[in-house]
Amino acid sequence: MAILFARRPPHGDVTQLPTTPRQSAVVVLTFLFPAISLVIFSLRAYGRLKTRQWGIDDYLCGFATLLALVMMGPTYMYIKLSFVGFHNYEVPQPYDAAPGLWWFYVAQMIYNPILAFVKASVLIFLLRLGGQKKAVRWSIHGLNIFNVLHAVSVFFVALLQCLPIEANWDFAVKANAVCVAREFHVIASILTILTDFLVLGIPFWIFLGLKMPIGTKVALIGVFMVGLVVIIVALIRLVEICKIYYASKPTDDFFYSITIVYSTIEVNLAIISASVPALRYLVRNWFPQLFGSSAKGKYDTSGQMYYGQASRTGARTADHIGLKDIRGSRHHTEIRSESPTGSEEEIMTYNGIIRTMDVHQSYSQAGPTTTNSRDSGSFNMKQPVTTQSTSL
Repeated sequence: MAILFARRPPHGDVTQLPTTPRQSAVVVLTFLFPAISLVIFSLRAYGRLKTRQWGIDDYLCGFATLLALVMMGPTYMYIKLSFVGFHNYEVPQPYDAAPGLWWFYVAQMIYNPILAFVKASVLIFLLRLGGQKKAVRWSIHGLNIFNVLHAVSVFFVALLQCLPIEANWDFAVKANAVCVAREFHVIASILTILTDFLVLGIPFWIFLGLKMPIGTKVALIGVFMVGLVVIIVALIRLVEICKIYYASKPTDDFFYSITIVYSTIEVNLAIISASVPALRYLVRNWFPQLFGSSAKGKYDTSGQMYYGQASRTGARTADHIGLKDIRGSRHHTEIRSESPTGSEEEIMTYNGIIRTMDVHQSYSQAGPTTTNSRDSGSFNMKQPVTTQSTSL
C-alpha cells in the first residue's frame, strides 16, 4: 500500500473544486449509507454481546463495516477529482483524469472484499440456523468455498488488471501496458449477483419446510428478503457499467454517470441486510407489542425470558421457575414460553429445532403446608416446554 501511495498523482485541494447539485447529492449518499450501516451494525453488536452470542459471523460483518468506512475516502476523492455529476461541457479545462482514476483504483480494491466478507458472514449465520439438515449444510459449505475463491481471484486480478500498475490511471503508460479485457468486470459482477441469488434462496429452503405458523414463517423469510434490495442495486450497477463500457457513441455524457455511488449503496445495504436478522433481541425488548404473546414475561440481561417468581422449593436463578429433579439430581430445569435467547437462530436450538408441547408440571415440598400458601403440597402449572430434535 505504501508503494501504491508513493505513485499517487499530485492534485490540488478538492474542497476548492466546483460542484453541481447532482454531485452534491452523490457526496451525501457516499457518507450517508456508511453512517447508517455503522449504526445498524453497532446495534447488532450490542445485541449479540448482550446475549453473549458474538461469533465469527459478527467479526466478518464488523470487518466489512470497517472497510465500508475506509471506502468513503477514496470514493469521495474520485467523485470530486473526476467531476462526477457534471455534463461534459461543464468540466473545467484543462482536465487531468489521472488523480481521480488513482483514487478509483484504491476504492475498487476495497469494494470486492466488502461483499465477500458480508456474504461469508451471512453464510455462517445460515449455517448456525439450518446446518442440521445435511443438504443445507453442504450447500452452504459449497457457497462459502466458491465465495472465498471468487473473492481472492477477483481481488488479485483487479489488483494486477494492468501491468505496469500505473496504467490503471496513467493513459501514457497504458498505451504500452497489458490489461485484462473489460469483460472481466462484467463477468465478476454477474457471478457476484448469481451467488447473491443462491444465498438468498437458502432461508427459503430452511424455513419453508418447518412446521410453524404461516405468519411467523412469512415474517422470518421477509427479514432475509431485505437482501433482495442489494441484488436490485447490484443489477442497476451492472447495467450502468455496461453503458460505460459499451457506449454507442464516444460523445456520450461520461461524467454525468453516477455509477460509483451504486457501489457505495450496494456494499452498505449488504451490511444492513446481513445485520437485520440479528436485531430481533433488541426489537423484542424495545417493541414487545410487535411480538404478541399469550404469556407476559421479561428478558434478563442474558437475553432470557422469565415469568413470575421463583419457587421456594426449587433453585432460584434470575426469577426463573426452578423445579426439583424427580430423581433428586442437581440438574436445573427451566420452563420457557420463548426461545432461550432473543436472536433469530434461537428459533432453533444449537443442535436442532425447538419443539413445543403443553405439559402439566407438578411438584411438592416436604414439610407442613398451609391452605393458601404458594408452596402448597401440589402446585400445577401449564407451560410450553422445549425439547430438542437433531434433524429438520
